[in-house]
Parts: sequence; C-alpha cells; structure tokens
Amino acid sequence: MSGKWIPIVIFNKPDETKSVLIGKNRLESLTDGIFAFAMTLLVTSLILPRSAIVTETSGIALARLLPDFYHYIIAFFVLAAFWVGHHEQLSKIHHLDRNLLFLNIIGLFFVTLVPFSTSFIGDYSNDVIATVVFELNLLILGLIFTIQWYYATRKYRLVSTEYPESDIRRRMNHQFVIPAISLFGIVITILGFDNSTMVYMASPLVAYAVDRYAKKP
Repeated sequence: MSGKWIPIVIFNKPDETKSVLIGKNRLESLTDGIFAFAMTLLVTSLILPRSAIVTETSGIALARLLPDFYHYIIAFFVLAAFWVGHHEQLSKIHHLDRNLLFLNIIGLFFVTLVPFSTSFIGDYSNDVIATVVFELNLLILGLIFTIQWYYATRKYRLVSTEYPESDIRRRMNHQFVIPAISLFGIVITILGFDNSTMVYMASPLVAYAVDRYAKKP
C-alpha cells in the first residue's frame, strides 16, 4: 500500500428504507367492499320491531319510520360522497406508504360505525347525545379523509409534482365541507336546537360554493 487513502462511496437505496411503497389495488378493493357493506347495512335501521308489527297499523308504523328514513337518506348520501371523494383521492396518488395505509384503515373503521350511529339517532331522534354521536362520527370521518389528502400531497409526497397546486388546495377545501357542517350541527345541538341534522341538506350547496370560490383567480 502506498499510504494513500482510497475513497469508498456507499450508495443507499432512496427512501425505501424509510417508507415502503405499496400498490393501491388491494386498498381500493377493501375500501369498495367496506363502503358497499356499510351503505347496505344502513337499511337495517328501518326494520320495525316485532311488537310494532303486531300492535300497530301499517300507516302508523310507516309514520314512526319517517325519522329513521330521514337519517338513512342523510347517512347513505354522505357515505356516497365520501366514497366518491376517496376514489378521486386515490386516482391522484401514485402509491401508498405505511402511514397513508394506516390512515385509510382508521378511516374505514369510522365508515363501519356509520350504520350504528345512524340506527342510534333513529331510535333517539330528539336526544342530544344520540345526535352528537351521529354528527361526531361524520366529523371524524371527514377529518381523517382530509388528513389523508394533506399527508399525500405535502411536498408532493405521494402525488405527481405535475399536479397543480391550485387543484390540491381546491380538493383540500372541499374535504372540509362535511367536517365543518358536522361541527356546526354539534354546536347547535348542544345549544338546544332540534333536528340539527338538517344542516347536512345544505352540503351540496356548500360544496358548490366552495368550488366556485376556489376557481376564482
């Protein structure tokens, strides 16, 4: 040896040791199945108890089901909106990592709770606790989907760098619609207003207004 130092360069694999990228197909299949099951299970909140079938006329029984049917409609279309939003999110994400996969699993957990919270508020339609449970379920679900989008797009972590920043912000604003409506519903419920879940009827109009605002130069 001549006594000279010989430089040795060690190459590390980029990011693979920190974040394992995962394909989307299995998550998409799991998500579709859970959303489909949850949306189907919602209809069980409309089943009459055996005692009502024996003691009541069909007209009275149908009238008793109206609050349940009303909350069924809200929960069904809110879940449908979440499914569409989740599908659009994944279409912009090229891969998953473990953190986003974990966030998705948490989100699906709250999806499976929607049939319970819908049935609960149907049984106690004028009860403050039941109403807050229903609205809190949708609030947390919306926030988790918002966090997912923020995580995936932060510094273009899991989306293409060619994806416009304006579209990222527009979708982020859109994700806040259901959480904001749910929070408003919880507040007015605690203040003593009945039928606070009617605020969800305004969600299409609010979403439209947010989109119009986001498109302004």
